[in-house]
Amino acid sequence: MKAKTGLIALLIVISSFLFLKNIPVCGQAENRELPAAGNPDATGSVNTIDALTGVIQVIRELGKEIEDKKTKLHEAETHEERSEISKEIDKLNERLESLRVNFEEIATGLDLETFYAKPQKRFDWKEEIQTLIGPIINDLKSITARPRLIENLRTQVDYYEKQIFLVRNAIENIHNLAAQVKGENLKNQLIDLETEWYNKGKQISSQLTVAKYQLADKLSERKSFLESSKNIVQVFFKSRGRNFVLSVLAFLFVFFLLRYIHRHIYRGSFIHKTVASSFYIRLAEVLYYVLTFVGATGALLIVLYICGDWVLLGIAFIFIIGLIWAAKQTLPRFYEQGTLLLNLGTVKENERVIYNGLPWKVASLHLYTLLVNPELKGGMLRIPIRDLKDIRSRPYHPDEPWFPCKENDWVLLADGTMGRVVTQTPETVQLIIGGGSYKTYPTEEFLKQNPTNISRNFRVNVTFGIDYQYQSISTTEIPDKLREMIKAGLINEGYGNDIIKLTVEFKAVGDSSLDYIILADFSGQVAKDYYKLSRIIQKIALNTCNKFGWEIPYTTYTIHTAPSQSQQRISVPIQPTTDTAKVTETSS
Repeated sequence: MKAKTGLIALLIVISSFLFLKNIPVCGQAENRELPAAGNPDATGSVNTIDALTGVIQVIRELGKEIEDKKTKLHEAETHEERSEISKEIDKLNERLESLRVNFEEIATGLDLETFYAKPQKRFDWKEEIQTLIGPIINDLKSITARPRLIENLRTQVDYYEKQIFLVRNAIENIHNLAAQVKGENLKNQLIDLETEWYNKGKQISSQLTVAKYQLADKLSERKSFLESSKNIVQVFFKSRGRNFVLSVLAFLFVFFLLRYIHRHIYRGSFIHKTVASSFYIRLAEVLYYVLTFVGATGALLIVLYICGDWVLLGIAFIFIIGLIWAAKQTLPRFYEQGTLLLNLGTVKENERVIYNGLPWKVASLHLYTLLVNPELKGGMLRIPIRDLKDIRSRPYHPDEPWFPCKENDWVLLADGTMGRVVTQTPETVQLIIGGGSYKTYPTEEFLKQNPTNISRNFRVNVTFGIDYQYQSISTTEIPDKLREMIKAGLINEGYGNDIIKLTVEFKAVGDSSLDYIILADFSGQVAKDYYKLSRIIQKIALNTCNKFGWEIPYTTYTIHTAPSQSQQRISVPIQPTTDTAKVTETSS
C-alpha cells in the first residue's frame, strides 16, 4: 500500500512539472502611460535586439538628464541646492551604471557579478574551514541556481510593477494640480516635476523590461523533470560525486576482501584448528580486526588523494578525527569487548552460559559469537559480542544435560499436562497430548513448568486403605498378599516385562483407615500409560480386598446433640443431609 501511494505521488509530481512547463507567466500589469512597461509582448516575445534598443534609449535619456543636473549644479547659488543636486546626480549615475550592466549582461548572456568575482587572498582559518565545505555547498547551489534565479526575477518584476503603479499615480496627481493652478511660476514648477517623474517612470519601465526579458528567457529554458534529474546526476558525478562513490567502493572492497581472507585463513589454517584458543592467536585476531578497519580507511583516503579531491579528503580527515574524539566516551565498552575477544573476559570459549533462560555452549568467541545447544532443533545462535557484556560463563561437566528432554520423550509438567515432545527449539516446545492434540509452550515457560521426564524410568504412587478391624495382620500378612496380587495383575495386563520394582508398605494410621502405599517402578517403554497404570493398580487392590474379604472403610461424622440432652454421640456413615446441626468428621 505504501509503495502504491509513493508511486502515485511520484506520477503527480512528474505530471505537475510537465504541466507547469507550458504555463506562461501570468498577472502582468498594463501601464498605458509608460509604453515600454505596458507592451503586452514584454513578457513572452521581447527579443534581444528590442531589449538592447530600449536600454540604449534609456541610457541616452538618462545621460542627458545627468548633463542637465550638472548644468543646474554650476548655476546653483546656495550650498543646500548644490548638495541636493549632487545627491540626485549620484542616484542617476547609479541607475546609469545599472543600465550599462544590464546592457552588457543581455548582450553577453553572462552573469557579470560571478564573472568578475575574484578569490580572496587573505588567510583566515575560519574561511579555510568554510572553503573545505564551501565547494559542496556551491554544488548544491548550482543545482538549485535556476529556480532561485527565476524566483528572484519574479520578485524584481513585481517590485518594478508596483513602482510603476506609484509613478503613474504621482504623475496623475501632479497633472491634476497643474491644471488647477493659475500662477505661471507654480505651474511651471509642477510641469518640471511631472517631467522628472515621467523620466523616473521610463527608467523603471526599462528595468522592468529587462527583468521580464530575463524571466522569459529563463522560463523558455525550462526542462522536464527527467531532464532536470539527469542534469542533477551529471553534476553530482562530474567530480566530487564520482570521487565520493569511488572512495566508498574502495573502502568496502578492501574491508570485505580482508574479511574474506581472514575467513579462509581461519578455516584452513592448521594453527587455528589446533591452538585456536591460544592467547597469542586471539591477540593476532584482534589486531587483524583493527588493521582491517585501518586498511579500508586508508584505501578511501588514497583514492581521494589520487583523484586530487582535497575538499573530500579534508572532510574525511575531519570525520576520522571526530570518530577518534567520540571514541573516548566508548573506550570502556571497547575495552570490555577486547578482553572478551582475547578470551580474558567474563565469557570464555568452550564454557557454558545461560542466555535468554537457556543453557548454551560458547562454540566460538569472535565479533559474532556462536552459541550452541545440541539438544534443541536449530540450536545455534550468532549474537554480537556486545550482547555478552552482562553474562557469565563457567566450565561444565561432560555429563551435564543441555535440556531436560529430547524429542519423542514423555514429560509431566507442573500444570498437570502429560505429553510426548514432538519439537523443541530455542523458541518453542510442542507436545502431543491426549486425543492427538498439540500443545505449545515458549521454551522459557516450558522450563518454568519443571518438566519430569518419564521416558527412561518412572514411578507410580498409589495410596490404599482398609478397615481398622484388620489391625492384627496389617503389617504382616496384608502387604505381602497385596504385593503378590498386584504383581500378578500387572503381568496379566501385559506389563510384566516393564516392572522394575514393586513395593507395598504400611504408610500411616489414617483418620478412618489403615493406609498402605504402593510404589511401582516401570521402564520408560510404557510411559504413555502413566495415568492408566495408576488406575490399574487401584483396580487390582480393590479386587484383592474383595477376594480376601477385607472391608474398605468409609468416612463417618459425629452429630453433637443439643446441650439439654445427655451429651450422646452418634457415629453414622456419611450421607446427604439437609440438617443444620454441626457436623464434624471422626473415626468409625
